[in-house]
Amino acid sequence: MSAQRPDPIRWGLVGYGSGGRIFHAPLIAAAAGIELCAVVTTDPERRAAVARDHPGAVCVSSLAGLPALGVTAVTISTPPATHVPLALAAIDLGLHVVVDKPFALTAAEAAAAEAAAQAAGVLLVPYQNRRWDGDFLTVMALTRAGRLGAVHHFESRLDRCRPVKPGWASDVSAGGGLLLDLGPHLVDQALHLLGPVHTVHACLNTVRGGAAAEDLVIIDLAHDGGAHSTLVASLAAPAPGPRFLVQGSRAGLRIEGFDGQEARLKAGLSPVTPGISWGADDERCARLFDADGGAMDLPLERGRWDTFYPAVASAITDGTPPPVPTSDAVATARVIDAARASARTGRDVLLGEGSSSG
Repeated sequence: MSAQRPDPIRWGLVGYGSGGRIFHAPLIAAAAGIELCAVVTTDPERRAAVARDHPGAVCVSSLAGLPALGVTAVTISTPPATHVPLALAAIDLGLHVVVDKPFALTAAEAAAAEAAAQAAGVLLVPYQNRRWDGDFLTVMALTRAGRLGAVHHFESRLDRCRPVKPGWASDVSAGGGLLLDLGPHLVDQALHLLGPVHTVHACLNTVRGGAAAEDLVIIDLAHDGGAHSTLVASLAAPAPGPRFLVQGSRAGLRIEGFDGQEARLKAGLSPVTPGISWGADDERCARLFDADGGAMDLPLERGRWDTFYPAVASAITDGTPPPVPTSDAVATARVIDAARASARTGRDVLLGEGSSSG
């Protein structure tokens, strides 16, 4: 006799703006072992969108309405300044929580949320979907396999060219600006690939006329293991640089363009859409340059955003490690705090010592 399959985890989604509607709801709904059964929103248009997109989900006005529906886990996809307060409220209700980026506005907030989840005995998982970009998985695989030798420099760029939207990111104190928008992706990938850092230097610039917050971010990291990372995010880059440029003792690696999973979600597709191979990328490749001058193209790993929510479900039901530990979000927030301080003073910031040099 086969073992009885457990009931799916009843999941709630807090917020149904572009983040909740495009980046979370389709992946939650497609995940095995999860049922998207409730969305927290009071906006009439968004409630109508939920009814259209996910007719089995109930809309409620607040987090407090979720436990009565049997919800045991939620995703927070709301404006950045509300992430930690809503996560703490969900933890108080005994819910497991996934928090979109930025996980918190500061490292102190991130650490407080981590402590609250530990005290309550619930999971608190940062949403770092770009760990599962196909191009970054390729960088990870080649590095771990030793194909590059000892990596000494990692360059990661998210270059875009966007018009200024009136009022966009006007309140930096509430989480606006590019440092907290794209910075968490870049920093998390660098830490995941090369480990902790001891020195941070950053420049935050506003280069587009009428922009209300920084639209060009450059962060240099010195890792404890000896490697350096250069991280760039821009909304004013008509000529984009490579997505990744990795230099090692045996070989270098260059990858152009962007992972396609975001575009597929924006087009209304999901991992369960018939006729597609989710995350496959046949249009791009990784170019590997040997130290002796040879070069070859390699296929990219399949992008795997679709594995995040099943991994969280497994962590809840089976006690497996979460796909991203909360401590990683705290570490990322510490680097971003240091980047902000470095940009303000023009000096290096030494992590863990509370001092700067330069």
